[in-house]
Amino acid sequence: MQCVNSFLGICFVPVTSTASIFGFKDFISALALLIIIYTISDVRYRFRIAVSPTPLYKISYWLIALIGFGTLLTDIWISEKWLVPNILISAAIWQGILAALFLGLVITWMHYAFIKPTIFGRNNYYQYAQELYRIVLKGSETELPIIAHELAYSAESLVTFAAGLNKAKTEAKDKLKPCAEGYANDMLLLIANRKLCRHIVASSPITAIRFLDAVAESKAFHVPIGLFAKNVSTEAIQNKDSSLYHEDDGYNSGLLGYIKPLSQALYGNYKLVEALQNHSPLDIDYKSVWAWNADQFEAYCRAVQMTLKNYLDDGHWGQHSYVLTGALGNIHETCNRAIWDIKKSDDDYVGDAWHRLDAGVDFIKNSINAIDQLKPQPEARTLRIHHRERNRLMNEDFYDRLAEAMFKIIHSAALIDGPSDKAWSIHHNSVWGDFFGLSNEGRAWKIVQFKLRRLLYDEIQSIESSPNYKNARLLGICLNVMGLKMGKRSGYGRDCAALKAVILALTQRNYLHLRQVNTEIADACLIGGITFDADQSRLVKTYAKGLRPEPDREYLLLQQPAELKGSASHFL
Repeated sequence: MQCVNSFLGICFVPVTSTASIFGFKDFISALALLIIIYTISDVRYRFRIAVSPTPLYKISYWLIALIGFGTLLTDIWISEKWLVPNILISAAIWQGILAALFLGLVITWMHYAFIKPTIFGRNNYYQYAQELYRIVLKGSETELPIIAHELAYSAESLVTFAAGLNKAKTEAKDKLKPCAEGYANDMLLLIANRKLCRHIVASSPITAIRFLDAVAESKAFHVPIGLFAKNVSTEAIQNKDSSLYHEDDGYNSGLLGYIKPLSQALYGNYKLVEALQNHSPLDIDYKSVWAWNADQFEAYCRAVQMTLKNYLDDGHWGQHSYVLTGALGNIHETCNRAIWDIKKSDDDYVGDAWHRLDAGVDFIKNSINAIDQLKPQPEARTLRIHHRERNRLMNEDFYDRLAEAMFKIIHSAALIDGPSDKAWSIHHNSVWGDFFGLSNEGRAWKIVQFKLRRLLYDEIQSIESSPNYKNARLLGICLNVMGLKMGKRSGYGRDCAALKAVILALTQRNYLHLRQVNTEIADACLIGGITFDADQSRLVKTYAKGLRPEPDREYLLLQQPAELKGSASHFL
């Protein structure tokens, strides 16, 4: 092309190209489409863009400004046929460069949004923390379920960085500056938000599984994952449509019932659960425990059973478990509250409180059966519980914990003093019969029953020196379930024959004396079908009448008390 003008040896010619590869109109159309897509896109992709390791928003802003002004100026230059240098870069090549920049920008967005989702790392820890904090603080019901799932990608990375915080503090010569390790530690606390945990349980249990598995695999038990595990566990039990309720058994739930992915991650690793202690998934706040219905309490019992099984299978019997002891406390306390609810209600064997009591008693039975299945079975440290020893925890084991829980449930059951059929259903059918049933023949059962009998005897025999409502009620429930007549020491009831013999003898010696010094406590012994015949100086046990003309009765003749010396101070 003929040179029109020359400057510094460079020839300038007019633009002759009329074909537009990427003009200003094309740019505006593409930009509008890009903005629409970003506006209607899911929060998932906006989150990924926001936490990318490159300052994508700033780069996009300046590139769009450059491309926009470049295409606009190019169109004007071509339309006016202004002179351009006669060099290798033609108008078409220049437009192609602008188009390539715009295409590269779009591909970069797609890469971070779709192809390779951004995870928490050393290059983007600040952006990640800020964006996650903003979303959790906002608390949108539509955004949190999506972010709950998105967190699963960064689970391993967050745990790994948080585990290295102590090392980073050690290596820091002066004050520790903001770093990925510190932000990761804070993020593990941030995801423990109750509202976020509720959405994790409802829509993305895989997130909880990945976080807990990452902690278990790396054995980073010191990272602050405990509150997250506790809140996820609380929400999983409260939400009766959570995965926890669809993993109860394989027969009803299929493959997930056999694998139990969420249950195993939360409760299947005893070392993890024990390391978390006060923030373990079994350490549920008492307000939540008190609000549970029977189904929720049963789910909690299954969870504790899973931790106990791993505790037994991995050979931790010699280690005192604070978490399992606390969980067992929750269980027997819930049983106690259930018995109190039964006492106040008119439900006959079908109410929610009855089912809660059954779930707690079944847990204790299943726990003892699990110990019975161990090969070899663990030995008991001691055959009685020393309550007054300062270091008694060192001399006790889980046998003692189970016996104490059974003892407390029996004592609570004694609160049901009538009517006689209701008392019998609680005393014998729901509690005593399960603890001393004929099917309980294993060695572990023998050990726990021995400890339980000893606890009952120690408490009841104290009525001779310090009568109170506790030992009086325990005496009453024993008389009601075992009867007043000493029968054979074989067959049904043989496990309690010795206890029955000493209790009947103790009652014969002391009951009339007790009525003289404290009538109210003496009356507390009369529960269920037990009554006092003052004329004949005897106790009467009346059984259900059924179809017989007269109900069956048993009698226990009482010995006359010795001459009282002074006052009742001997008893009180």
